[in-house]
Amino acid sequence: MIPYAIYFLAVISSTAGAQDKYWIYFSDKGVQQRAFAPKSYSTEGAALSLGIEPRTLSRRAKIFDAPSVDALDLPVAVEYLAALRAQGIAPGTESRWLNAVSARLTADQRSSLQDLPFVARIERVRVYHTDSLTAGVQQSQALQKILAPYASRLDYGASYDQVQQINVPRLHDLNITGRGVIVGMLDAGYRWRTHEALRNTNVLAEYDFIQNDSVTSNQTGDGSTQDQHGTMTLSTLAGYMPGQLIGPAFGAAFLLGKTEYVPAELNIEEDHWVAGIEWLERSGADVVSTSLGYSEFDPGQHSYTYQDMNGHTAVTTKAAVIAARKGVLLCVAMGNEGALPWHFLTSPADADSIIAVGAVSGTGVVTSFSSVGPTSDGRTKPDVCARGLNDVVATPVTNGASTYVSVNGTSVSTPLVAGAAALLLSARPELTPMQVRDALRNTASNTALPDNSIGWGIIDAYKALLYNGLLISASLVVSTGADSARTIGATIIASAPLVTGSLQYHYSVDGAASFVSGVLQLSAQIDTATHSGTYSFVLPKKATQFYITAQDEHGVVRSLPYNAPAMVYDSFVKAVASPKLKDSVPSAAIPLNFALDQNFPNPFNGRTTIRFALAHAGRVSLTVYDILGRVAAVLANEEKDPGSYTVSWNASAVSSGIYFYALRTAEFSMIKKMVLLK
Repeated sequence: MIPYAIYFLAVISSTAGAQDKYWIYFSDKGVQQRAFAPKSYSTEGAALSLGIEPRTLSRRAKIFDAPSVDALDLPVAVEYLAALRAQGIAPGTESRWLNAVSARLTADQRSSLQDLPFVARIERVRVYHTDSLTAGVQQSQALQKILAPYASRLDYGASYDQVQQINVPRLHDLNITGRGVIVGMLDAGYRWRTHEALRNTNVLAEYDFIQNDSVTSNQTGDGSTQDQHGTMTLSTLAGYMPGQLIGPAFGAAFLLGKTEYVPAELNIEEDHWVAGIEWLERSGADVVSTSLGYSEFDPGQHSYTYQDMNGHTAVTTKAAVIAARKGVLLCVAMGNEGALPWHFLTSPADADSIIAVGAVSGTGVVTSFSSVGPTSDGRTKPDVCARGLNDVVATPVTNGASTYVSVNGTSVSTPLVAGAAALLLSARPELTPMQVRDALRNTASNTALPDNSIGWGIIDAYKALLYNGLLISASLVVSTGADSARTIGATIIASAPLVTGSLQYHYSVDGAASFVSGVLQLSAQIDTATHSGTYSFVLPKKATQFYITAQDEHGVVRSLPYNAPAMVYDSFVKAVASPKLKDSVPSAAIPLNFALDQNFPNPFNGRTTIRFALAHAGRVSLTVYDILGRVAAVLANEEKDPGSYTVSWNASAVSSGIYFYALRTAEFSMIKKMVLLK
């Protein structure tokens, strides 16, 4: 037994029947645990053998002082699973974090398992329900514009008020759209490919944890409304259709997990959610939005009590806490129980170190349905609020038309907050989840006296953006004059006055061996009190790298890129010339999204083909690893233009087995598995 082993107490009963579903908790991780050395998994290749994305290691590195891979990342012991199968038990969902597996057991099987030395505990699986949405009354676009205190360059249509209330348009006008951030979602399904507001969403991967496939839209076995709730919440966060709907983080990339089974009276088994959050964390999600709340269940099923909302009883709550400790910023709906007998928050909103989200009206009043705190152990909830009354969302396309409706619920206030969090991380990638939460809570409308109705209050994304000091926008403007001179423009904003002489650019003509500095010139004023505005400089033709720095009167110093001069810009200066990859042919069309296809054939003998798509130019690496995480082949490591590519790998020099191939760019990372049979 090791310190990482986690066991859970529960008070659960089940429906009648010969077999009920249980969590089987193990005492340790078996023989692999004894050989486990965390430092040996801290490299990208080694981490891949555990299914951990390189981006995940980078995110965890902001949190961990010690190696960022621990025993929680080890899979459940295969020898223990084999022992279950030997008794006629079919393991279901495996949870690395809980060190447990779900399975259906008869009374006799349960009794025999309790005598096994490696079984620590057996507890019934609960059945959960969604945080439902109700129909709202949509306000006209004209009324929204009359109410608008800020005139944005984008046309949000009838969705304007829900994003303006949390001051998102000001970030969009700074070209902060979520780019570079991966947002994960757990919901009932998503019909995103056909709706005009979602069809261009950058979806990196999706998985159905109910039917164990990659289809998250409706399919055989689903009810007609299976993918409705998820489509609505996704559109609230990621939608983009000017004049209709624009979500906060439409420029982010997304991982979509389908975890809720709608036909069975809106119920879901908790193991789907746990499997989903573990998948999102391993796959590199920075922010997770989930609008699924768990409390009272169907007749005949044992429900949680309010006393269980203590941050350490519900299985989903425990998984949420682990995700937070691994560097994921988790935004969770408080629930719509405020006017119902339950009244209080639902799990996993009771988890510590996450953001629990309540709902307010367009005028900032807490809605009657928004669940309240505190947790049963006395912690203030919600953390923050956003609009959850008459929010405009996209609905699944059924007859070829893209439609929009107005709905109510903390289900829609939650993705608004998650989207704002993604914007903060996009502009400030160095922030930890707790720093983002602090920025959102400590700049909200009720931060002076948090309570259990509105929490710290309605978030203000712009104030939160500046909570940690001045900001240099990550989106540079580059223009070339008739004489080929290049002018670089950057927006610098601050809450305290900028020290004008400190606004500098630094360029190199010798490959970053040394830098020459100059003072930025003001091009357009945003705020005269703080000297915030757009600044520019002319980059010498011979310059190869550059970066920008600024300081405010509080002594806060920032650079762009944020960790310059360790990282500098060169792509804005000149195109990088490099030979194209052999056997790769770019197509003329530029893809809308990044993508990595499954190799074909698979399994293969000798040679296989891999296709991938690049939505933007940049450095690309395509690497093949063996099952131990060792590099088997480097198929690409170069600057490439946008386009679709086909690469052939001749594997004649390696042995049969399972291999992983990983595509990585500055904006995209994905890993797939292939099998070589000789």
